[in-house]
Amino acid sequence: MALGAATPIIAPPKPKNARSKRAAEAREPVAVEKGGKTAIIVRSTSSSERVKVALSEINQLKKPHSISFSKANQIRPFEDSSSLQFWSAKNDASLFLIGSHNKKRPHGLVWARCFAGEVMEMLEVGIEEVMAMSGFKGIKSTPGSVPLFHFASTSPHTSLWDTHPTYVQFKSILLDFFRGVEMDAVALKGLERVISVTIGGDAAADSESAQAGVEAAVGNGKGKGVESLIARNGLGNESGDYDEDKTLPHVHFRTYTVNFLRSGVPTPLVSLSPHGPHFTFSLRRSQQPSAEMWKAALKKTVKKAPTNTKKNKNVDVDEMGDKVGRIYVDSQDLSTLQSRKFKGLKRAPEASTEEEGTVEGTSSGGGGRKKKAKTAPEAEE
Repeated sequence: MALGAATPIIAPPKPKNARSKRAAEAREPVAVEKGGKTAIIVRSTSSSERVKVALSEINQLKKPHSISFSKANQIRPFEDSSSLQFWSAKNDASLFLIGSHNKKRPHGLVWARCFAGEVMEMLEVGIEEVMAMSGFKGIKSTPGSVPLFHFASTSPHTSLWDTHPTYVQFKSILLDFFRGVEMDAVALKGLERVISVTIGGDAAADSESAQAGVEAAVGNGKGKGVESLIARNGLGNESGDYDEDKTLPHVHFRTYTVNFLRSGVPTPLVSLSPHGPHFTFSLRRSQQPSAEMWKAALKKTVKKAPTNTKKNKNVDVDEMGDKVGRIYVDSQDLSTLQSRKFKGLKRAPEASTEEEGTVEGTSSGGGGRKKKAKTAPEAEE
């Protein structure tokens, strides 16, 4: 989760030992997350076969940073998001993908993103078309590999990725959902998958939807297209739960695998082949984050350089780049130095004045001991 100070739905238990304390500290929010974010994939009690296939395929792309619930749950995220907050705190997850199906909004997927244990934003899309990964031949990419994203748009919608709030939100959620582990650089051989997300493509359908939006805006002065933009900018519905806008063009989600071919130069020739899955989404309801929460989510901690740094006068760097230092030591009295004592270094006791002479004798075993020398008898006169 990201950094924040929100009150959790369930109070975390107090750690009883050092192991549980370390586990609780590892789950605490951090300012910058370098690892992959965990996503929870769940389906509601009413879901179609198309929704089940889509959830399964996206789960394959997200692995190993995904948790898929096997049982269906009674959940309506736009009406009540308490279940999402509970699962977020329980599983330490900040991303959700909910599949549902009903008569009013068939084959729907809801992308949700949490911040500090609370639901920050949600976006609902409709699945117009889905092609499973099993329908494409060839070698599949390694699970957990970070994909390369390519965002494009057809000529009538060239600037929607940067100007329209719903498309900007969808682009941000997709990048956050599939970001994986943060890396400084990627080797060319390590790139296995490319995901291309394109706005438009079906010229007839896109021109009809765009024409309907223009007619609604011109005819009524404040048509459906204008109302959707006002609502997304926070000037309309304060709750952030908006109805479906059918005038927006479809989004085509395509996955490709990267093939490297010989080119005669050090840089190989790159070709793309369909990998799957393929989706066609239609944008529906969206809930934008509040200004305060969005500002807190984008907050970055900048490390300030220390100003009062003392320079060490006795530390320098030599020509080889090694750090050298000069140490000053007071003069020592070596006579008081405690050293190892040897028997041969002991001083011999002073010779007795009564003894006239001593001779050191050597035994046959090599040992030495002192013996008295016998004196010759005095000569008779």
